[in-house]
Amino acid sequence: MDKSQAFKILNLDENASRRQVENKFTNISRRVKNGEDLDIESIKQAYDLLMGHENREDNAGRLKLAFRKLMFHYKGWIILILISVVIISMTLVPIIFRRIPDLTVSFAGRFGTIDQDIMGEVLQEKLPEIGDILVEVMYLDEDGESGEFDSGGRTRLSGLLISEEADILIVDDETFNYIRSDNALMPLDDFIGGLDFTIPEDRFIYGVDFETGEKMIFGISVMGDYLIYRTVYGESGRILTIAKKSGHIENVISAIEIIISYRGE
Repeated sequence: MDKSQAFKILNLDENASRRQVENKFTNISRRVKNGEDLDIESIKQAYDLLMGHENREDNAGRLKLAFRKLMFHYKGWIILILISVVIISMTLVPIIFRRIPDLTVSFAGRFGTIDQDIMGEVLQEKLPEIGDILVEVMYLDEDGESGEFDSGGRTRLSGLLISEEADILIVDDETFNYIRSDNALMPLDDFIGGLDFTIPEDRFIYGVDFETGEKMIFGISVMGDYLIYRTVYGESGRILTIAKKSGHIENVISAIEIIISYRGE
């Protein structure tokens, strides 16, 4: 059916306006309701054609068909993209809205947890001027074949080191060697000289500064210190270090003095 035929079915001139078409169809609808026998199907088609309803329905049909084809050919990709968006959102939202602590003490290595709260409680009591203190324990294991940290352990540790949230790191021997090779630790020589007490030299862990080539202190053995053995246990050593990207150096120095000197009360 074309427009010329549609006008004939409605008994209208081809120059008729939309309002005239509307009025004509309304009039015919009343006649049909009153029992007059008319070809209402043809009349409806003619009305839809002249009013543009048919085109809109065709467009809607074409859109639906195009959508079905898109889903058929790219369903797997679309699902993968949606899953990726959800995962990224779940990852980024906590990071974006997470409050960065004023001091973070991270145990990283093959440690078991005894009492994760005790160090935080002591530091908060002794250093009330530091607002938010976070103490966390990350268990890192090695791959049995390669002897290196498994991918999950590397991911967790790398995420901590590249952020500015890492401050004090207390690690075992293997973890110390791993993060030293990434140049992620800060030399301690200057800080040790500013402490209020003397640390025996045999507790120092030395390494070569990758930038200057000098032999410097990068760790302090804290194996037997009260807050350390009350927090974690394990067969390997306990080495206190400072993350190179730490943004809370004053808080770090104050906390190190407490961690090393505290003997329990």
